[in-house]
Amino acid sequence: MSFFGPTSSPLLDESSAPMIRRALHRARIVSGFAFAQGAVQLIGFLSGILLVRTLDQREYAYFTIANTMQGTINVLADIGISIGLVSIGGRVWQDRERFGQLINTGLRLRRTLGGIAIAVVTPVLYFMLVKNGASVPYAVMLIVVVLAGLWIQLSIGVLSVVPRLHSNIKRIQTIDVTGSIARLVVLVALVFVFLNASVAMVVGAAALVLQWFLLRRYVVTVVDLGASENAEDRSAMLGFIRNQAANAIFFCLQGQITIFLISFFGTRANSVAEVGALGRLAMIFAVVSNLLANVFAPAFARCQSPRRLRWQFAGIVGAVSAFSALLVVAAILFPRAFLFVLGGKYMHLEHELVLMVAGAVASALTGTFWALNASKAWIAGSWLYVPLTLVTQAATIPFVDFSSVHGVLVFNLVSAAPNLLLNLVLSYRGLRSVEAAAA
Repeated sequence: MSFFGPTSSPLLDESSAPMIRRALHRARIVSGFAFAQGAVQLIGFLSGILLVRTLDQREYAYFTIANTMQGTINVLADIGISIGLVSIGGRVWQDRERFGQLINTGLRLRRTLGGIAIAVVTPVLYFMLVKNGASVPYAVMLIVVVLAGLWIQLSIGVLSVVPRLHSNIKRIQTIDVTGSIARLVVLVALVFVFLNASVAMVVGAAALVLQWFLLRRYVVTVVDLGASENAEDRSAMLGFIRNQAANAIFFCLQGQITIFLISFFGTRANSVAEVGALGRLAMIFAVVSNLLANVFAPAFARCQSPRRLRWQFAGIVGAVSAFSALLVVAAILFPRAFLFVLGGKYMHLEHELVLMVAGAVASALTGTFWALNASKAWIAGSWLYVPLTLVTQAATIPFVDFSSVHGVLVFNLVSAAPNLLLNLVLSYRGLRSVEAAAA
């Protein structure tokens, strides 16, 4: 006889136990990764705030431009490749040689696209630096450092797929923590010696080299990097590249639109520094992005059960939405608490802070939908992003002052709406297609 009487049934029968154990195991993985990534992002945040507070506004403007354009080239070098690596890798990751073929194919394509992106973007980077007051020798030096760090990023972007699809969370954490701590320690030491935009970029490049070394040392133990490239993988990735090229290029430019606009239309370098400093506060969403890239998207890619897929989708999107809403409310109620960390040079940006956070939230939600859609290749129709955004921006232009920080942040927020809504539609259509296929 049980405590509840002879007719009572157990709250948990044996058949439910494995499901509960799996759920608890996943919860431990996610919470552990979130904690570690929170630590990594906190270290990165401290490094960024150190630069905001230490560099004068003109030097921080140069750093912002150089860092932004490095990220732009890196994204342009990834058009369609990550989609192919994750979607194909989700099927072949257990085969050491086959996975090696995929990785080597991705590396070759990414370096090719990287070379093209460098040729196109470098002159723009030079113009932006010189327009904002950098001397020609200093601009050239910054460009050299940017390209050196970028070349390492191209390899990291491909190799990082390996521990993600192998769900080797500890390895990802170790690499991220090591690189972040090394960068922060060196920056702190240099504060007492000499620190400007070029030195900060050199430190960032050195941290990338360290991360690449640790990542490659792991990858060679689980993937055959001596495997030949795979023609079918190359063909599939080229298909993704062709389908995504126009959309990805436009998306990349939109992602950096605030820096582009304030650099070209702003009347002072301080405006670039203000936009860059506010952008540092958006790094809080980096934890969400890393969770998506390293935990949720790979798990979503591997999931083949329509029912589980719906629950995973609802859980991921719901969590990001709740976190985003909380952050917007906090920015509205306590703006000076956010701005305090940037220092006295930026305390006057209360209204701009709310606009920046709202834009970061829209970007985070869009990134969430896109990460899930891309992991399942639910991307047909994503080309509509370009015309929808252009129409929205054309309607907004007459009402915006592009020479002010407030104006470019408003424009950035309005520009984010079409992509967010489109990705929501793509997710809905993808989930419906899975259900229809299973019926």
